[in-house]
Amino acid sequence: MQFANEAPTQIDPLVAAGIISFGFVFLHPFMDGNGRLSRFLIHQALCRAGALENGLLLPMSVAMKREERQYLESLQGYSRPAREFWEVQWIDFGKLTFDFRGDAAIYRYWDATACVIFTMEMAQHALEVELREEAAFLECYDAVYKAVDEQFDIRGSDLANLVMMCLTNDGFVSKHRRKQYQYSVPTEVFDYIEQATQQVLAEQRTTREDRS
Repeated sequence: MQFANEAPTQIDPLVAAGIISFGFVFLHPFMDGNGRLSRFLIHQALCRAGALENGLLLPMSVAMKREERQYLESLQGYSRPAREFWEVQWIDFGKLTFDFRGDAAIYRYWDATACVIFTMEMAQHALEVELREEAAFLECYDAVYKAVDEQFDIRGSDLANLVMMCLTNDGFVSKHRRKQYQYSVPTEVFDYIEQATQQVLAEQRTTREDRS
């Protein structure tokens, strides 16, 4: 607890973040939400160390979601061997006994290498991939929203939702969404949103190709 609640001074902030985050997952103190809290602890450790300033965040959850298999392997690399030291017996429905047959050092000095490596890899991926993709998406969103808003008087929340949906659907507003918004959004607006979105996406692809 003391280690988790103090700014790391002797080790790299990302190493500390990995130890704190995975340590919390292994403790698993709550019925639900342990994973989300563990990812929050990564940011807390980085912010306390000054590695992330002014409340900035890394999209760690998105990066980790893409690598669920590697995440589970990092967890199981420690938890599976540790479970070998536990003797579990079934007593009755919903009742079990747990007897630890190992040394406390297994938990006191647990090997967090795989967990720390995974945390560092996800931080790098979040910084180099996820943040850039999110920035590019928001740039497209702003451009499409502005183009449509200048031509039509559509309620802001409806326009925001439709632009978001169109961008995530490769420049098309699905039939389902057209039907959903048919009484508040004219047909020509759907068509214009698609046109504006496809144009913005094409321009973005051209820009990326030129840079590469």
